[in-house]
Amino acid sequence: MKGGPFKMPSSAEAEEDKRRKAALLEIKGWVEGYIPADHLSTRSCVVDVQEAQCGDPDCAPIDTIVRIIYQGQCGTVFGMPCEAWEVKPEDVEECMPPADFFTCWKNGEQKQWPPEPENPEPGEPPEIDLRFTVGDRVECCVARGPDGWRPGTVVSLWYRAASWPTGQFAPYQIKLDDHESLIFAPQDRDNCIRKAPAEA
Repeated sequence: MKGGPFKMPSSAEAEEDKRRKAALLEIKGWVEGYIPADHLSTRSCVVDVQEAQCGDPDCAPIDTIVRIIYQGQCGTVFGMPCEAWEVKPEDVEECMPPADFFTCWKNGEQKQWPPEPENPEPGEPPEIDLRFTVGDRVECCVARGPDGWRPGTVVSLWYRAASWPTGQFAPYQIKLDDHESLIFAPQDRDNCIRKAPAEA
Protein backbone atom coordinates (compact mmCIF):
# COMPACT_ATOMS: atom_id res chain seq x y z
CA MET A 1 0.00 0.00 0.00
CA LYS A 2 1.44 3.31 -1.07
CA GLY A 3 1.69 6.11 1.41
CA GLY A 4 -0.57 9.14 1.04
CA PRO A 5 0.42 12.83 0.83
CA PHE A 6 0.12 13.33 4.58
CA LYS A 7 2.43 12.19 7.33
CA MET A 8 2.12 12.02 11.06
CA PRO A 9 4.17 14.61 12.97
CA SER A 10 7.32 13.34 14.58
CA SER A 11 7.49 12.97 18.34
CA ALA A 12 9.70 16.06 18.51
CA GLU A 13 7.18 18.08 16.47
CA ALA A 14 4.31 16.85 18.61
CA GLU A 15 6.17 17.78 21.78
CA GLU A 16 6.98 21.24 20.39
CA ASP A 17 3.31 21.81 19.49
CA LYS A 18 2.27 20.68 22.98
CA ARG A 19 4.72 23.10 24.59
CA ARG A 20 3.52 25.96 22.36
CA LYS A 21 -0.16 25.38 23.19
CA ALA A 22 0.59 25.16 26.92
CA ALA A 23 2.54 28.42 26.80
CA LEU A 24 -0.25 30.21 24.92
CA LEU A 25 -2.80 29.01 27.47
CA GLU A 26 -0.60 30.17 30.36
CA ILE A 27 -0.17 33.64 28.83
CA LYS A 28 -3.94 33.89 28.35
CA GLY A 29 -4.38 33.19 32.05
CA TRP A 30 -1.88 35.90 32.97
CA VAL A 31 -3.69 38.44 30.77
CA GLU A 32 -7.12 37.50 32.12
CA GLY A 33 -5.79 38.05 35.62
CA TYR A 34 -5.74 41.82 34.92
CA ILE A 35 -9.30 41.95 33.56
CA PRO A 36 -12.37 42.22 35.85
CA ALA A 37 -13.82 38.75 36.34
CA ASP A 38 -17.36 39.80 35.41
CA HIS A 39 -16.15 41.07 32.03
CA LEU A 40 -14.92 37.56 31.27
CA SER A 41 -17.79 35.57 32.82
CA THR A 42 -20.38 37.52 30.81
CA ARG A 43 -18.27 37.25 27.63
CA SER A 44 -18.12 41.04 27.40
CA CYS A 45 -14.40 40.51 26.91
CA VAL A 46 -12.54 37.74 25.09
CA VAL A 47 -8.79 37.18 25.22
CA ASP A 48 -6.95 35.55 22.32
CA VAL A 49 -3.24 34.70 22.31
CA GLN A 50 -1.42 33.44 19.22
CA GLU A 51 2.03 33.29 17.69
CA ALA A 52 2.57 35.12 14.40
CA GLN A 53 5.41 35.54 11.95
CA CYS A 54 6.75 39.08 12.15
CA GLY A 55 7.14 41.05 8.91
CA ASP A 56 9.40 43.70 10.42
CA PRO A 57 13.02 43.13 9.29
CA ASP A 58 14.30 44.34 12.67
CA CYS A 59 12.09 42.21 14.89
CA ALA A 60 12.13 38.62 16.08
CA PRO A 61 10.96 36.01 13.52
CA ILE A 62 8.03 34.99 15.74
CA ASP A 63 5.95 37.36 17.88
CA THR A 64 3.42 36.44 20.54
CA ILE A 65 0.27 38.47 19.87
CA VAL A 66 -2.34 39.23 22.54
CA ARG A 67 -5.83 40.46 21.59
CA ILE A 68 -8.18 41.83 24.25
CA ILE A 69 -11.51 42.09 22.48
CA TYR A 70 -14.61 43.90 23.72
CA GLN A 71 -17.93 44.43 21.98
CA GLY A 72 -18.18 47.46 19.73
CA GLN A 73 -14.66 46.96 18.37
CA CYS A 74 -13.12 48.12 21.62
CA GLY A 75 -10.01 46.68 23.18
CA THR A 76 -6.39 46.39 22.18
CA VAL A 77 -3.78 44.28 20.45
CA PHE A 78 -0.15 44.12 21.50
CA GLY A 79 2.79 41.90 20.71
CA MET A 80 5.85 40.58 22.48
CA PRO A 81 8.91 39.89 20.30
CA CYS A 82 9.45 36.27 21.21
CA GLU A 83 7.86 32.84 21.01
CA ALA A 84 5.16 32.01 23.55
CA TRP A 85 7.34 29.74 25.67
CA GLU A 86 9.80 32.63 26.18
CA VAL A 87 7.17 35.07 27.54
CA LYS A 88 7.37 35.82 31.26
CA PRO A 89 4.68 37.30 33.57
CA GLU A 90 6.61 40.56 33.78
CA ASP A 91 6.51 40.86 29.96
CA VAL A 92 2.72 40.73 30.10
CA GLU A 93 2.61 43.19 32.99
CA GLU A 94 4.62 45.75 31.01
CA CYS A 95 2.17 45.57 28.11
CA MET A 96 -1.14 45.67 29.99
CA PRO A 97 -3.21 48.89 30.06
CA PRO A 98 -4.24 50.72 33.27
CA ALA A 99 -7.28 49.24 35.02
CA ASP A 100 -9.65 52.06 33.99
CA PHE A 101 -9.25 51.12 30.32
CA PHE A 102 -11.21 47.89 30.84
CA THR A 103 -14.19 49.82 32.21
CA CYS A 104 -14.08 52.23 29.28
CA TRP A 105 -13.98 49.41 26.75
CA LYS A 106 -16.84 47.56 28.44
CA ASN A 107 -18.90 50.76 28.19
CA GLY A 108 -18.17 50.95 24.46
CA GLU A 109 -15.67 53.81 24.69
CA GLN A 110 -12.88 53.75 22.12
CA LYS A 111 -9.64 54.29 23.99
CA GLN A 112 -6.22 53.83 22.43
CA TRP A 113 -3.72 51.44 24.01
CA PRO A 114 -0.77 51.47 23.71
CA PRO A 115 -0.69 55.25 23.17
CA GLU A 116 0.36 56.28 19.69
CA PRO A 117 3.98 57.50 19.67
CA GLU A 118 5.05 60.54 17.71
CA ASN A 119 5.91 59.51 14.17
CA PRO A 120 9.51 60.06 13.03
CA GLU A 121 10.45 61.62 9.70
CA PRO A 122 10.28 58.99 6.92
CA GLY A 123 13.60 59.72 5.23
CA GLU A 124 14.45 58.62 1.69
CA PRO A 125 13.88 55.06 0.41
CA PRO A 126 16.96 53.06 -0.69
CA GLU A 127 18.22 53.56 -4.23
CA ILE A 128 18.01 49.88 -5.08
CA ASP A 129 16.41 48.22 -8.11
CA LEU A 130 13.73 45.79 -6.96
CA ARG A 131 12.82 42.53 -8.70
CA PHE A 132 9.09 43.27 -8.87
CA THR A 133 6.95 46.29 -9.67
CA VAL A 134 3.38 47.37 -8.91
CA GLY A 135 0.89 44.93 -10.42
CA ASP A 136 3.21 41.92 -10.47
CA ARG A 137 1.81 38.61 -9.30
CA VAL A 138 3.81 37.12 -6.42
CA GLU A 139 3.71 34.60 -3.62
CA CYS A 140 4.51 35.63 -0.04
CA CYS A 141 5.77 33.53 2.84
CA VAL A 142 3.28 34.04 5.68
CA ALA A 143 3.96 30.93 7.75
CA ARG A 144 6.49 28.17 8.23
CA GLY A 145 6.63 25.16 5.92
CA PRO A 146 5.85 24.48 2.26
CA ASP A 147 2.16 25.35 2.74
CA GLY A 148 2.97 28.80 4.15
CA TRP A 149 2.96 30.63 0.79
CA ARG A 150 0.02 32.79 -0.33
CA PRO A 151 -0.55 34.40 -3.76
CA GLY A 152 -1.09 38.13 -4.12
CA THR A 153 -0.35 41.30 -6.07
CA VAL A 154 2.24 43.99 -5.41
CA VAL A 155 0.40 47.26 -4.73
CA SER A 156 3.27 49.58 -3.76
CA LEU A 157 7.05 49.79 -3.51
CA TRP A 158 9.15 50.90 -0.55
CA TYR A 159 6.33 50.70 1.98
CA ARG A 160 6.81 52.06 5.49
CA ALA A 161 4.56 52.33 8.51
CA ALA A 162 4.32 55.82 9.96
CA SER A 163 5.84 54.72 13.27
CA TRP A 164 8.92 53.05 11.80
CA PRO A 165 12.33 54.65 12.45
CA THR A 166 13.59 57.17 9.93
CA GLY A 167 14.96 55.44 6.85
CA GLN A 168 13.31 52.07 7.47
CA PHE A 169 11.36 50.75 4.50
CA ALA A 170 10.00 47.41 3.29
CA PRO A 171 10.52 46.67 -0.41
CA TYR A 172 6.91 45.70 -1.15
CA GLN A 173 3.35 46.05 0.04
CA ILE A 174 1.10 43.23 -1.15
CA LYS A 175 -2.62 42.52 -1.37
CA LEU A 176 -3.13 38.80 -0.81
CA ASP A 177 -5.84 37.07 -2.82
CA ASP A 178 -7.47 35.52 0.25
CA HIS A 179 -7.23 38.42 2.70
CA GLU A 180 -8.75 41.89 2.82
CA SER A 181 -5.87 43.64 4.58
CA LEU A 182 -2.47 44.45 3.09
CA ILE A 183 0.83 42.92 4.16
CA PHE A 184 4.43 43.85 3.41
CA ALA A 185 7.52 41.87 2.46
CA PRO A 186 10.47 42.89 4.65
CA GLN A 187 13.10 41.62 2.19
CA ASP A 188 13.45 41.28 -1.58
CA ARG A 189 14.49 37.64 -1.39
CA ASP A 190 12.98 34.40 -2.66
CA ASN A 191 12.58 33.03 0.87
CA CYS A 192 10.26 35.98 1.60
CA ILE A 193 8.61 36.88 -1.72
CA ARG A 194 8.81 35.09 -5.05
CA LYS A 195 7.31 35.23 -8.52
CA ALA A 196 3.91 33.53 -8.74
CA PRO A 197 3.58 30.59 -11.13
CA ALA A 198 2.00 31.40 -14.47
CA GLU A 199 -1.76 30.94 -14.37
CA ALA A 200 -3.14 28.26 -16.66
